Amino acid sequence: MTANGAPSGTSPQTPAGINIVSSRLRSTNIERDVRDEHLGPVHIGIRAQDMLERVTAALEDQANTRAWSLTGPYGSGKSTLALVVVSLLGRAGNRRTEAEEALAETSPILARRLARARDRTAPNGFITCVATARREPLLDSITRALLDGAARAWPDNHMPTPVQEALVPLKAPDFSNRELVSAVKALCEQAPVMLVIDEFGKSLEHLASHGEFSDAGSDVFLLQELAELGAGSRGVPLYLLTLQHLSFADYASRASTLQSREWAKVQGRFEDILMTIHLGDTVELIRRTLDHDGVSPKGRKLIAQHAAASAQAWTERGLQGILAASHDTFTHVYPLHPLTTVVAPLLAAQIGQHDRSMTGFIANDEPHTVRRFLQSYASNRPSSASTVRIADAFDYFFTAGRTTILASANASRWMEIDNRIAEANGLPEQDQVILKTIGMLNLVDASGALRASMDTVLFALSDPITLNDPTARQLLADQVTSLVDRGFLVYRQFSDEYRVWRGSDVDLTSHIEQLINACDDHAAVKVISAYLPTAVVAGKHSQRTGMLRHFVTKATDAGSPELIGSSAADAEDGLLLFHFGDEYTIPTVRTDRPVIAGVTAHAEKVLSTARYLHALHELPANVELDAVASTEVSERIAQASAELATRVAEAFLPSQLAPTWYLLPARAGAAVFTADAETIKGRSLAELVSKACESVFPHAPHIRNEMLGRHKLTSQAAKARRELIIAMITAPTHQYLGIEGYGPERAMYSGVLEYLQLHRPTDQRTDDDTELLPFGFHEPEPGNSLYPAWTAMQQQMRAATEQPLRLDAVYELLEAPPFGIRPGVIPVIVLTALIIGSQELALFEEGTYQTRLTAALAERMIKSPERFAVKAMGVQAGPRKTAVTEIAQVIGARMPAAPPINVRNVAPLTLTRELLDRARSLSAYADHTQQLPKQARAVRQALKTAREPDTLLFTDLPSALDLEPIPANGEIDEQVARRYAESLSKALTELGRADERLRTQVVKAIAEAFHMPTNLGKLRQRLAVYTRHLADVNLVEAKLRGVITLAQETTLSDDEWLDPFVVRIVGRGLSDWRDGDISTFTNEVRAAARTIERLANLHQPTTAEPTDATFVSQAITVTQADGHELHTVVHLSNDERASAQALLPEVIALARRKISENGERALLALLAESVIVERDAGSDDAPSTRKKSTR
Repeated sequence: MTANGAPSGTSPQTPAGINIVSSRLRSTNIERDVRDEHLGPVHIGIRAQDMLERVTAALEDQANTRAWSLTGPYGSGKSTLALVVVSLLGRAGNRRTEAEEALAETSPILARRLARARDRTAPNGFITCVATARREPLLDSITRALLDGAARAWPDNHMPTPVQEALVPLKAPDFSNRELVSAVKALCEQAPVMLVIDEFGKSLEHLASHGEFSDAGSDVFLLQELAELGAGSRGVPLYLLTLQHLSFADYASRASTLQSREWAKVQGRFEDILMTIHLGDTVELIRRTLDHDGVSPKGRKLIAQHAAASAQAWTERGLQGILAASHDTFTHVYPLHPLTTVVAPLLAAQIGQHDRSMTGFIANDEPHTVRRFLQSYASNRPSSASTVRIADAFDYFFTAGRTTILASANASRWMEIDNRIAEANGLPEQDQVILKTIGMLNLVDASGALRASMDTVLFALSDPITLNDPTARQLLADQVTSLVDRGFLVYRQFSDEYRVWRGSDVDLTSHIEQLINACDDHAAVKVISAYLPTAVVAGKHSQRTGMLRHFVTKATDAGSPELIGSSAADAEDGLLLFHFGDEYTIPTVRTDRPVIAGVTAHAEKVLSTARYLHALHELPANVELDAVASTEVSERIAQASAELATRVAEAFLPSQLAPTWYLLPARAGAAVFTADAETIKGRSLAELVSKACESVFPHAPHIRNEMLGRHKLTSQAAKARRELIIAMITAPTHQYLGIEGYGPERAMYSGVLEYLQLHRPTDQRTDDDTELLPFGFHEPEPGNSLYPAWTAMQQQMRAATEQPLRLDAVYELLEAPPFGIRPGVIPVIVLTALIIGSQELALFEEGTYQTRLTAALAERMIKSPERFAVKAMGVQAGPRKTAVTEIAQVIGARMPAAPPINVRNVAPLTLTRELLDRARSLSAYADHTQQLPKQARAVRQALKTAREPDTLLFTDLPSALDLEPIPANGEIDEQVARRYAESLSKALTELGRADERLRTQVVKAIAEAFHMPTNLGKLRQRLAVYTRHLADVNLVEAKLRGVITLAQETTLSDDEWLDPFVVRIVGRGLSDWRDGDISTFTNEVRAAARTIERLANLHQPTTAEPTDATFVSQAITVTQADGHELHTVVHLSNDERASAQALLPEVIALARRKISENGERALLALLAESVIVERDAGSDDAPSTRKKSTR
């Protein structure tokens, strides 16, 4: 067979009469063609419709983008598309009509929409300003476009005066951006303006090469200013369209970093549109350039037979996915072979000339073009309909486009194939045709539908009519096999593809087979793991809730051991398991997160691909490869990698029938497959993960701040959250928490606190309020998305009435299903709960009760929640509230009308402070004495050891008073509360009276020691008289002198006098006494009294001293038989003396009657001895008696 498929010895034939319409292949010059009255024949394909759809949307809604940047390679039809846009928007005329008709042919709905929107926006059409840029300042290009557009808009010299005046400065040699912008505004006031700059890349190249000059910077800002001028619904009706071959960033690559950033800002104002190749558009171009009107009926019949065979072959090979072709398509693109119809445009796209290269292949009068084929083989009486094959496209592109091939991205592969075919130039022509055909298929598709399989190669080498000739097919197949045997081709069995091959001595096939046989499922699964997505984001769920969630992936097989999954501390929310085995071999996963496990009917197909890829990776380590074999292995690895990725995706794509996905919720720390496991469906892996998250986290609250809805915050987000928390504490009554501006902390406030209605206007004021409309924190209401999580958190916190609850346990509750709140936002929610529950929830840091919630404390709480705990006081309602009220009334504690900001637990804290103040005010004696009732002592001990207000008030103090603890919940018993309060008051009273009782005992001890009245005032009076004559005695020891001196003190009150007197006796004041000190004092004061008594006897005054009118003192001395004398002093008040005087006759008479006639003398001796001896016996340190005085 020949290169064009004719049998050997015969020439190709094609029906005569097929002509090429060259007028339809003319390139567009927008400055020239915009002035033509007619648009000419155009086809508005898919790419052009996309652009026109954007223009229509901008006309329908002024808020849409009105600046576009159209980027595409040479020859891709950018200028023609711009001309169509200008024609459709311009003034009414033939050109606009033709453009509307052309658009209606391919998209009638879009044509009607665009016309309606244009007529509504610009009833008289747009002012279209077009220019082709040069290497000149942008200012000059735009000026040329404006002047040209105005001239075409008012060709009869009836230009409006404002426009004329605005354009005058543009004709001067030197003008600025300001005058140009003014001209644009003047035009826009007359009608909407479409400004088109073709070859805009030249302007950008000029800017890049003149970046250091001021006019370059001016051009950048001019472009930015024009884009902003027409932006938004309030912008002027200015529409911008630039056409260039590369993006702004590519042109800016030669500019400085600063200029690149400025260009990036400019590009941000434009919507970038990429003109990529669309096969359907290129086929339509081919169809419109081939005219079959001159073909004879016989020739038409041959072409129809060719088209029918082509359509059948195309469908049988599943090529409709590449090009949706029909019998009509293959009729109109004849004489191109069906495969040439798609391969030639793909080759043209690789060269980078697109439609221009394609039109050259069709219309140029050069070897191997369609025009030369028609000229060479047209016949008026043809017997067959031969076609232009892929080999012809190879010859044309390598001959006419060799320079552009060398500059293309795929140049090395082109040249490799060309060199190998050149090396085989001694082969028969048909062998070379086969090599060229396979080489071209290798270039346009690797392992895809157009891969060089035997069937595709035979299709490409045969005319469709003769495709099913078994003899011809076998002959071609033998030739292909022969080329493999001779080393010109290699067959890749795995992908069923032939490749142009340079030849090698290494038997790759056998080595690969050995390695595949040695590869088990574990090794294959390990290879597959690298081709799974690292993580799958729950897109829909994340968007709905504002909580960014993702599952990590893992591949397993039937022999995989138990897995260790993620925990609450990990960033991932679950595991996506790709299992290569049946569902009953899905391994158990130890985790507290959900698991999605997928099994597929195509597991073996994926595993075989993985084994093949594993063998290729292992090959260099097991076999010494030459350069050719190494290159082949590298190519096979790349191809197999792509194939494996595709097969994994197809095998587990949720929208396919092959996979079944199961949701395995974690129960008791493990996710296990069971027969009743729930199956989930979706169109993508992201949808599966979203559905799993919806199922596992049905009560996740919705927030609107992506910075907080994360597991770990960025440094900027962490700083903003810190600022937000400070504002929550310091300005809770201010709108927006007092945050000014629109920084990230304000966004967090709006997206969480405001969105969830946790912070809103309130009618509850505090003393610190200065706002006209105060704000405050509020609990979420039913229906709020946070309500379920908030309710669970409140239940958890309020249940902690006995032991504090660590905050990290609260975090775990909120993070776990069914809430799944992200760690980034949890501190904000928990802090809100602490602020709202300031009077109910007690806060502890490392076990220490915190009375205030400060910004510093909150910051520490965020960093280390495990160091903090909360405890429910239960004082807002129930028995404890009643107890607090009763205690406050009994002890007289004054509660503030409204709690101060950030002061926690005001009611229990006020009571606790009052009780502790009383305890701290006790003297050392009262703080230690055991001379108290049992309950008073227990209350004192409870107050001394108190650490937590609620424990003190509701547990420790009731226990001290022999009462049951006050529960946080339950029925309210006011009698119990009142009895508790009264018992507490009684115990406090007993504590307060300890010092008073001590003073009474001390006064009594002094009175007994000196035989004086227990009334302190009278005692002082008598003691002063008794010791008056001793004040000047010099021989008195210092201790007694102090007592005698203090006895003479009259300026001190009784209370002030007692403590110094006690200090003189025992050296320590009453407040520092302990229980044993009363006994010591009694002995000491008796000893002092006896010493003073002896001194008083020794130093009796020789002259009578004036006596007090109220009492008299008399000294009594008794001399015992052994000569020792006992002394005492008797102090008699006038009343006592009078009473004794009245009793005396009766006592004397009784003594005489009962004892003897001198009985009164016996009574006197015994009575005196009895009184004195009894007195001295009462003191442990009684002074010794002395010998009878010689005085």
